[in-house]
Amino acid sequence: MSPSQPRPRAERRAGAQLVAGAGAELGCGEAPEVRVLPDGRLWLADVGAAVSAVELYRAARGVLAAGLDAMARVSGQSVEEVTFGWLVSLQMDDLLAALDQGTPEADAA
Repeated sequence: MSPSQPRPRAERRAGAQLVAGAGAELGCGEAPEVRVLPDGRLWLADVGAAVSAVELYRAARGVLAAGLDAMARVSGQSVEEVTFGWLVSLQMDDLLAALDQGTPEADAA
């Protein structure tokens, strides 16, 4: 889905819940209530919606895309530079954690 296309309502609601939860992680507001329903969907209490894993994934991808775009505009870098820089950082964090824990993934690296 391109950034110019409107997102389905469930994805917009899940995106709002993701932003609220991330803000709570950083001390801004309270963590929203999320619980797993018997059918495997997530109930997002603050927005009154049940979403599937696919809808949540797409919402997270949309929120991250907006964040990457904003970081690129503010920093004067291309979206590619911001994206790949962040990706390398995440991969390094994962590798260092694996090395610290002595997990098999560290041996493969």
